[in-house]
Amino acid sequence: MVHVRWLLLAGAAVLTVAIMVSPTAARAVAPGDELPDGEGKKILQASCTSCHDLSEVTKFRGYYTKAQWRDLVITMVEYGADLKQPEVDTLVDYLTQHLGKQ
Repeated sequence: MVHVRWLLLAGAAVLTVAIMVSPTAARAVAPGDELPDGEGKKILQASCTSCHDLSEVTKFRGYYTKAQWRDLVITMVEYGADLKQPEVDTLVDYLTQHLGKQ
């Protein structure tokens, strides 16, 4: 009986250490964490998430072509998104590369 209790305690200790060592094991992946870093991601987080959760953008992964992403971004600018033309181009390229239709 003492042997079984010791094995259970040892197993719990190993699991605790594994969780502490692995930061991703202890937390869920937040929307956007799966997107690679870059200027486009910075623009996306700064300009789009003031009105939308990032999941409202990432849920369209594989759905839009570059022309469709451009139309969508320009529509958001018309609705008030604060983006200058170079940022629009960077954001469209980023969305197309990482979320665009293949």
